[in-house]
Amino acid sequence: MKTFQYLALLYTLLYLTGCGGDAVPEDVAPKTGEINAEKTASNDEISKQTSLDYPLVRVEELDHTQEFFKEQHTTSFSYVPRKNWTSFTASKNGILTKVLLFGKANLLDSPHYGLSMSGFIRADTPDIGPKLGQWSLSRDEILTQLAAQGLGDKESGWLTIKMRGEIPQVVGTKYFLVCDSISENKAWFGEFSFAEANPYEFGRHWLNEKHDLVMRTYVGKTDQQIKMLQVDLPTKKISNVSQEVLPTPISQNPNQLYLSPPPVTPAEVKEAPLSPPFSENLPSTLKNSEQTNTESNQSGKKSLFDRLFKKDK
Repeated sequence: MKTFQYLALLYTLLYLTGCGGDAVPEDVAPKTGEINAEKTASNDEISKQTSLDYPLVRVEELDHTQEFFKEQHTTSFSYVPRKNWTSFTASKNGILTKVLLFGKANLLDSPHYGLSMSGFIRADTPDIGPKLGQWSLSRDEILTQLAAQGLGDKESGWLTIKMRGEIPQVVGTKYFLVCDSISENKAWFGEFSFAEANPYEFGRHWLNEKHDLVMRTYVGKTDQQIKMLQVDLPTKKISNVSQEVLPTPISQNPNQLYLSPPPVTPAEVKEAPLSPPFSENLPSTLKNSEQTNTESNQSGKKSLFDRLFKKDK
């Protein structure tokens, strides 16, 4: 009997020892919060790897500009095709460095507007073709930029969208700034000023073929591009626009049928660019516009007396 009790006790101890397994110390076992943190860190690393860098350019200058706007009217971007783009035509070769829009921050508590948008650039069409570069703009960035201009939350100002990646600009090619994502699963982002009556005929906004956003684009050249022009590299980075004073957009006169380009301000008078003239590659309409502007600038140098009392030839 004692032998049976001894064997039963022995088998019980062996069973408990074999099936119980090793206990995991509390300080070694991963916690839910730590797992989530690891996943977040991993996602951040993937995001950093897929995010493009800002282009390294030696020189930068203004290219496209449209500075008329309609009073008390703004428009927005969606991420839905046919409602998510604005276009412009390059008149300089190089790399697109930034795009400026004129606008303000949308309402924070709006059920329709997100807190940020992002997208890419496409050539020739907004719907198909290679996606060039990356860009993004958030409501917080808009508020920061407005504050730097001495403007309040509900006022409009110039908003800079810096491009990531080397986005080529070829003279005469039409490009589309395309939005493909808006945060918080919302449908719209931003309140951007626009003009009617098609003051800029080389591009348009998705909303209407006669609507043009108030907009400025900037093009830079890399060291390699400057070398290809057989021009000596500057000893330091040159920006014709770094110290410029941005002009205040011009309110459209509803009684004015035909809009002339905004006058050139001293801040916009720049040194000759390092690139050679590309007018031979421009569409005929762009050539005519360039010639008209040149003639206008030349006539502006004459005295008021000479312009009012022209001599007969």
